[in-house]
Amino acid sequence: MALFRTECISFDYANLDAAKRWWIEVFECKQVPLPEWNDPLPSDIALKLPRFAFEPSILLRDRSEAGPAEDATPVRNQMIFCERFEKAHEYLGSWGGTVDPIQDVRGGKFFHIRDCEGNVIEICKEP
Repeated sequence: MALFRTECISFDYANLDAAKRWWIEVFECKQVPLPEWNDPLPSDIALKLPRFAFEPSILLRDRSEAGPAEDATPVRNQMIFCERFEKAHEYLGSWGGTVDPIQDVRGGKFFHIRDCEGNVIEICKEP
């Protein structure tokens, strides 16, 4: 599988259990204890991507606990970087979800995928 990395991304979900399963199945994340993040909620779930032994980088929250949303549309442009970019595109496409074609803008390659609730995640080729 491709090696993915990100600094820190956060998503609010209507179905937190389904979202957790999606991240674990698709990205092979592992659930880890919550670090001391700001404003923790009872539903918070911390995940880390494979091969990253240090800090968790993905926070999942129950949308009902996250407070009133001004806009209920899915989150856009959370970025994950990838070393084996073309392999990642093929792999993520095999999950049957929505995976957009690879785009090349001024030498920077990326594509978008949508998670189980339609949030857009941008997969970028490592420079």
